[in-house]
Amino acid sequence: MKVVVITGGSRGIGKAMARQFASKKWNVAICSRTKEELDETQNELNCYAEFCDVRFPDLVKKFFDSVIRKFGRIDVLITCSGILGPRGPLESNSLQHWKETMDANLLGTMYCVHYAIPIMKKQKFGRIITMCGGGVGGKKLEPGFSAYATSKFAVAGFVEAIGKELSFSELKINAISPGAVKTSMANERWVKGDSPEKTVKLAYFLATTDKDINGKVISAVWDDYENFEDKESLYTLRRVA
Repeated sequence: MKVVVITGGSRGIGKAMARQFASKKWNVAICSRTKEELDETQNELNCYAEFCDVRFPDLVKKFFDSVIRKFGRIDVLITCSGILGPRGPLESNSLQHWKETMDANLLGTMYCVHYAIPIMKKQKFGRIITMCGGGVGGKKLEPGFSAYATSKFAVAGFVEAIGKELSFSELKINAISPGAVKTSMANERWVKGDSPEKTVKLAYFLATTDKDINGKVISAVWDDYENFEDKESLYTLRRVA
């Protein structure tokens, strides 16, 4: 049975992903910083759940070691952990809160990928899916969310760079730009949001497809990813060759 690891898997998009993979009879391992939500999701989905704050690499390693002890492998990693960060003009932002946003959204993603790659290389297979935020690659950027936007654009660049490193292996990494999705984070932004269904569908597609999709940023709303064309300038932040 295949194994998927989902960070931030106890709420929002992460929980919707966990529910989808569980329904397909995958072994599901989730982590979160909120024990009550972890327990609730574990009971609902009969999945493996463990506390982990992805801002701290030692905790990330501990979580991955626990998953390997339980399941012996990790086929798919999906990084959904993240925070919105400070709102308003940069000059009024707390510098500490701004840094914490980078720690959670960018470095937290990097730590997870760092520990997943050796596991996946050893088993000669792996799919890594990150979350890039609704505005990445879109037509406009909302003001007042500089920490969040910067962290998510950085994740897009990280995915493209790591995709190049993995291009001659059986591993693939991609990022999803989900659009406005109805989550607690959307509520913080006063965004109405849609169901996470399109994002979940894209994640499951990337986890299971045989198409050679790697190092890309794909919109769950706008991109025709099922008819993917393998062109260098498509599905990156440099969309015009």
